Amino acid sequence: MKEGKDIDKLFKDGLGNPDLPFNDLDWDNLEERLHPTPKRRVVPLFWLAAAAGIAAMLLIVFLLVKPSGKQNDVKAVVKTDKENQNNNNKQNNTGNLTGLPTKQIDPVVNIDSNSFAVNQKNIEAGKSIQKHMTDVNVEIGQKAIETTDNNTSLLANVEFKPDLSSKIAPVEFKDQNLTANVAIGKPERIKPPVLKQKSRFVLSILAAPDLTRVQKSGTSNLSGGFGIEATYLITKKLSITSGASYAKKIYDSDFSLYNPNTSYIFKIAPSNIHANCDVIDIPLNVNYKVFGNSRNSISVSTGLSSYLMLKEKYSYSYTGDYKGPQDFEVKGQNQHYLGIANVGIEFQHKINNNLSISAKPFMKIPLTDIGYGNSRLSSTGVAVSVNMNLFKKN
Repeated sequence: MKEGKDIDKLFKDGLGNPDLPFNDLDWDNLEERLHPTPKRRVVPLFWLAAAAGIAAMLLIVFLLVKPSGKQNDVKAVVKTDKENQNNNNKQNNTGNLTGLPTKQIDPVVNIDSNSFAVNQKNIEAGKSIQKHMTDVNVEIGQKAIETTDNNTSLLANVEFKPDLSSKIAPVEFKDQNLTANVAIGKPERIKPPVLKQKSRFVLSILAAPDLTRVQKSGTSNLSGGFGIEATYLITKKLSITSGASYAKKIYDSDFSLYNPNTSYIFKIAPSNIHANCDVIDIPLNVNYKVFGNSRNSISVSTGLSSYLMLKEKYSYSYTGDYKGPQDFEVKGQNQHYLGIANVGIEFQHKINNNLSISAKPFMKIPLTDIGYGNSRLSSTGVAVSVNMNLFKKN
């Protein structure tokens, strides 16, 4: 019995003063099992890679493409004194009484025998006419000698200064300066006429990363899209833009902001909703240019967008070990026409007459509930685009 009492005392002392080691890590593991942290999906990195690639492409285009500054050179033609002197000789020859050249024409010898014969006949004809006119002048001079006393001076007047019966005095060229002054120095360039080319259509290829969130959720996720737009210039300052973009809308929200039109009731409400939606964005915007020069311009724009929901995938997270529905997917069931308001400001830089680049910060504000979950989905981002002028007119 004494031995048994010793054993009872041993157990009593051991339970009364236990010496057990305390470890905080064990309590943390136990708390993690009782209250697991909801897991969030990692945003795909291909959107970041796409944005970086487009930015690199815009930088290469900006560095390589340069406006051409070539101008057409126009050569000036200057007449020399020698050419003017030849013109004066032609005018002085018209004052000759006979109307014939005073110098004898040299025969032109050609290889062709027929041409040589014709030239020879022309020379002989000219000599006969000149001889005939000389005989006439001699006869006139002899008659003047017989009828006047001062025969010498009159004969000289008849031969060299004949008295022409005309009311208009002959033109004298001896006192006129008909020589041209030769220009000294570099001739002035003649500027070619400037033809302004106007293009009313602008085609844009754009990429638009953004942050998407559900209003009042407090969290935003990286999303974005890419597409093509066309702009029509109504006036120098006013234009309209439309197009289509393929966009990813990724967001997280509390289950309280998730209101689908369904009769299904969750046994235990999820704590978090993760959405991944494929959307076609069709904008219709009006743009007004508030500043512009030959290279840069600033425009403000506003309008409406239509969302065509291609595919919507929702994932549910729960608190605790309960495993309810995990995923739900909807395809092509929700279209929201003109349900989103667009506001933006665009900064544009002109590279040449055909090409420009622009950056446009924007906001998309929901006017209605979006998607299967009827969430107030909004986006904020920057659209980067390359713009090309089409259908130019002078």
